[in-house]
Amino acid sequence: AARLDALMLAAGAEIVGGTTLFRTYAMADGAEVWQRRLAKHHIWSRIFPYSETWIRFGLPGTEADWARLEAAL
Repeated sequence: AARLDALMLAAGAEIVGGTTLFRTYAMADGAEVWQRRLAKHHIWSRIFPYSETWIRFGLPGTEADWARLEAAL
């Protein structure tokens, strides 16, 4: 989780919370924008109808997944 948090903080996210399987972040420029951006890299995420800024996604499983996330960010 620390590795993902570091990447997301560098991308401008604010940590909302999470578990060892997923993390939730607040994105100042909007969760929907980030969801579309990540989806273009085949990274699936969840946004919430009650928050325009929150986005949640799972921790990458392999080094290839990490590389794809880094490219998306």
